[in-house]
Amino acid sequence: MYLRFLCLCACSAAAAQCFAAPNDPFLSAKDFNAKYTSPLQMTLAVDAVNDSIDFLNMRQSEGITDKSAGDYQGFHLSAKYDLNPQWSIEGTYWHREIDYAQDTNKIQSGLLAARFTPNLNLNKNDAVSFRASFWGNTADSLTKSTPTKVNQRTLQKVNVEDPKDIQFQFDGIFSRKLDPMNQLNAFASIGYSKVEVNDLHIQASQQGCLMNININSQNQYAGSLAQPCNNGGITITKLDIKGYANEFGLDIQQDLNYESYFAGLGGSWNWRYKKFESQIAYQYQYLWRDKIDDRISNFGNTAIKDNHTLGAKFSYDFTPRVTGFMQGEIYQSNFVGQIPFLYNGVTASRLDKRYGLATLGINFHLF
Repeated sequence: MYLRFLCLCACSAAAAQCFAAPNDPFLSAKDFNAKYTSPLQMTLAVDAVNDSIDFLNMRQSEGITDKSAGDYQGFHLSAKYDLNPQWSIEGTYWHREIDYAQDTNKIQSGLLAARFTPNLNLNKNDAVSFRASFWGNTADSLTKSTPTKVNQRTLQKVNVEDPKDIQFQFDGIFSRKLDPMNQLNAFASIGYSKVEVNDLHIQASQQGCLMNININSQNQYAGSLAQPCNNGGITITKLDIKGYANEFGLDIQQDLNYESYFAGLGGSWNWRYKKFESQIAYQYQYLWRDKIDDRISNFGNTAIKDNHTLGAKFSYDFTPRVTGFMQGEIYQSNFVGQIPFLYNGVTASRLDKRYGLATLGINFHLF
């Protein structure tokens, strides 16, 4: 459904080692095939999806008819610095813009992490590392200006203020060099997630008139007339209402705010020939959420408790210090687990569509 859910939630890669998504299928403990090693690595990449850049024709396979639904333009910047042979730190910033009809929604994401590579008595072709990371997503507001059906009620417009999520994650990563051309990687992840939304602005019919309604964090609403309306032959030009949002089938604290735990497993295969390298990767993630999945079931929808990611990356060394790459990822259930605040009681029934994202970038070994 190509990120249509991103707007609906208003009601609601980078380098080979660890520079792409927070729960990254391309993780490795060590790049045995690296032609040049340096303490500081930086990556700049652009991420995109549109009607022309449609990774593996996801739009057509998912039956998307609106050519602008889910158009994605963004970029990310990454840096990793080795403090010593055992410790390193890293950071990544993403800027995402996703279009749907007349709305453009912007999401900012960030990650900070520390990595420890213990000095174990391993085979020279094996490596183990552990990473602890803190990452999250935020937006000033997210808007959908077209009708949205929520628990048998139709909302004409939805705007969510200050949605955000925060995650703490721990990864254990293992890599093995098979020969000068081949390397295998495996990882396991566990983490904690918290999603918060402050308040919600909607347009909906109440007492026969279209109303602008604000719902606060206590699930109380106050509304005023969006436009003059005719009710029983009488033209109404002023109308104020108050109440609780469960009249619209919504409970902010139960449908949009929640905590969860997650775990993941994944692996990848690197193949290198001279200046060219490819990496094929897979990741599985499972999520345990607090209460919200029961609410989703009560709405008559099916909770999405896991996600699969497939990835492919192709790199070329222009110089020993500069590497360009192209990357594609497919998510079985959109960005479930990647941008947690997109999953809530409103959007869950619409997040079971595959999504493909393409990335073009360059990696620098600076010194």
